[in-house]
Amino acid sequence: MAQGESNVDPLKLERVREMLFSTASEGLVVVDQTGTIRMHNPRLLELFGYGEGELLGHSIEQLLPDSFRKDHVRHRGRYGKHPVRRQMGSGLDLKGLRKDGSSFPVEVGLNHFSVDNETFVMGLVTDITGRRAAEEALRRSHADLEERVKERTAELAKAAKAVETAYEREKELNALKSRFVSMASHEFRTPLSTIMGSADLIARWSEQGDHEKVMRHVDRIRSKVRDLTSILNDFLSFERIGQGDVSAQPEELDIVHLCIGLVEELRGGAKAGQAVQYDHATEDRNIILDRNMLLNALTNLMTNAIKYSPENSPITLRTGIANDILTASVIDHGIGIPADDQVHLFEPFFRAQNVLTTQGTGLGLHLVKRYMDLMRGEVKYTTTPGQGSTFTIRVAGKTIEP
Repeated sequence: MAQGESNVDPLKLERVREMLFSTASEGLVVVDQTGTIRMHNPRLLELFGYGEGELLGHSIEQLLPDSFRKDHVRHRGRYGKHPVRRQMGSGLDLKGLRKDGSSFPVEVGLNHFSVDNETFVMGLVTDITGRRAAEEALRRSHADLEERVKERTAELAKAAKAVETAYEREKELNALKSRFVSMASHEFRTPLSTIMGSADLIARWSEQGDHEKVMRHVDRIRSKVRDLTSILNDFLSFERIGQGDVSAQPEELDIVHLCIGLVEELRGGAKAGQAVQYDHATEDRNIILDRNMLLNALTNLMTNAIKYSPENSPITLRTGIANDILTASVIDHGIGIPADDQVHLFEPFFRAQNVLTTQGTGLGLHLVKRYMDLMRGEVKYTTTPGQGSTFTIRVAGKTIEP
């Protein structure tokens, strides 16, 4: 037998080809140039739900949903003019239509051949329902994974922000503690040194019978004790407010009576020549407010005005009640507040650059602001460095008829 010749019986080869066509696991269909179904295998009938002989002689478009048919006729015409081997439906949403009207996703492989100068097209139809389901499951899985990644990323970002906030808060607390220790050691050392020195001098001059010098130093001791008491009161108020132990307890107040008593008390600590004045601008003088918070706020404002104003300068407390709102202003002609320091004015333990050599805790204005917050009031100010400041509080209460 010559090389390349087959010893297989041609009848057997034909039988093999028939078996391949009839037993193929994919649907096979052959159409002519008009799109008429001329042959198909059993698998095609199984895929589309037809019985033997129901498809032969019918248009291939019968196996397509209505929405695909018109386009398919055009595509089939173009393919008939330039037939090539190609895959149909890969990457597309191509569907087949069963006899019962249900549809399913398919891929179709196309090939062409000619017999006696007539061209036929063979289609290999694959049901890809399982593949599409797997792809959809994979897509959902990816989407779920992306969502979980997004949620986890957001959680991590939130946690990182919380850590950063806690870190910044810790830095602020450490800085606050350092400022407190530095301020407290200085503010307590100065009056205690004065008290100790005056006590030694009192002991010496008492033996000499110099009553005038003794009384002068007794007054100095009293003044410094008042300073220490004020510092301790500021510390205590700061701690209680920070712990949430303070709440407003409104009661009926005669504002004029309260302010006259405050001014008389503070005049004893005024500098030489300072005129501490008070006037009430309205007829109404009775209102319901928290007495201690209001008195503490006014005391801190007045004490600051006295402390940061020069000798022989006026300091005025002015009050008024209108429409159930108390307005109280403290006006001085002191050193004022530098512009760069004003943004920090109500922060705890903050002291402006131009008052660092003057005794103080840096809590006064912070406490005023906290008291106003607790009373649902407000504090505002105007200031000019070197010319003075005006601090005004406004707080709503309930006016009492005289």
